[in-house]
Amino acid sequence: MISFKEAEKKLIERQDFVKKDGLGRALACLAKLGNPHHGLKTVHVTGTNGKGSACALFEAAARAAGLKTGLFISPHLISITERIRFCGENIGEEAFAALFGEVFEAGPDLSFFELLTCMAFLHFERRKTDLAIIEVGIGGRFDTTNVLLKPELSVITSIDYDHKKYLGNTLAEIAYQKAGIIKPGGVCMAPLLAPEARAVISKEAAGKAAQCHFYAPVFEITGRDWEENRIMLRHKKTGEVYPFGILGETQVSNATLAWEGLEIMRGLGWPISRAHAAAGFASVRWPARFQCLRGPGGEGKTIFIVDGAHNEEAARTFAATWKMSPFAGKPAVFVVGMLQDKERRGILGLLAPLAKKFIFTRPESSRAADPCALADELFAINPGAEVEVQEDIGAALSAAARSGTAAVLGSFYLAGSALEILGEKVPGGQRPGHQSGNR
Repeated sequence: MISFKEAEKKLIERQDFVKKDGLGRALACLAKLGNPHHGLKTVHVTGTNGKGSACALFEAAARAAGLKTGLFISPHLISITERIRFCGENIGEEAFAALFGEVFEAGPDLSFFELLTCMAFLHFERRKTDLAIIEVGIGGRFDTTNVLLKPELSVITSIDYDHKKYLGNTLAEIAYQKAGIIKPGGVCMAPLLAPEARAVISKEAAGKAAQCHFYAPVFEITGRDWEENRIMLRHKKTGEVYPFGILGETQVSNATLAWEGLEIMRGLGWPISRAHAAAGFASVRWPARFQCLRGPGGEGKTIFIVDGAHNEEAARTFAATWKMSPFAGKPAVFVVGMLQDKERRGILGLLAPLAKKFIFTRPESSRAADPCALADELFAINPGAEVEVQEDIGAALSAAARSGTAAVLGSFYLAGSALEILGEKVPGGQRPGHQSGNR
């Protein structure tokens, strides 16, 4: 039998197989495996940002209700096993390797993400999962996860610019790709999006005779605990206050989608009460979303804020939360690393006013942007900034630790490395030592 390390290596070798030209390969593989996705009850989640947080909320509430839950997410931060979870726990390495061997035999031509998606569906079917929460990889219409027949809910968390090469250069084009997850006769939900995006999604839903709901936030933030990575949410209509386990100003939108989505599911017969939703809100943890933690050892006095902000919308979200935080206006160092295909100048333009010192480093990816080039771009935007380059991520964190407050952002690759170096565990399992994935 193939080992976990061998399976991981084979997957990594296929990372550059970014196939967005159809679902035929995955469907053929799944057919050989007995179409495990056909029997799954699912919530399908897409969006430029917020997908992971929304998925975590739905899963936490369903688990609080006593349901057997599956969770398929991307990217991972530390271990590839994070991507496939059952009842809150990462898939074991031995089970991961066995699944990979079986799926690879049925679909040897599949890409990295196609293989993982088929593995997740097979795992959830065999574990007799009650409800699987499935996060889209990129886009939606041609994403491998879109082989799902008819999810309980199709959720679109946001529409903004990212992955333009695959999704398009306008909000309408991007919305068209995201709206592809809406199924005939299904139920779609989204926040109050820009008019051009909303029009596209409404048209897609109407053409498929699907329900389509757009929600303004029903919650507002009444308190923030930066040490415990928590906020307090108040329901605007009922006045009830709920502890919520993820920091960030835009979490009011994700909380709204989960709360209202669970209301819809109750109407469909799902036994997930408002008390279960509230329990999910309180218990949920989702790392690298304005996650505040202290450095280990001699760096224990340093506050590190780790955030995966890897596109302009995510950088705006980070900036909004930063301005509300006790760190704003105080000396801080930003450790930044990005991938080459990101809108780097736009992201740096949003970050430049927030700190006086920046340390640029290289995320652990063959697609990492040159940190010297990033430093030049930042200096062009803000000639008064203090700029440093550290190719080694560990050295960058050590240098930043001297400041007392450091933010680490720009890529989930970088965030994962930082969490590992800082000794932080991620939900669902331990802290294995190898990273890979599409972040």
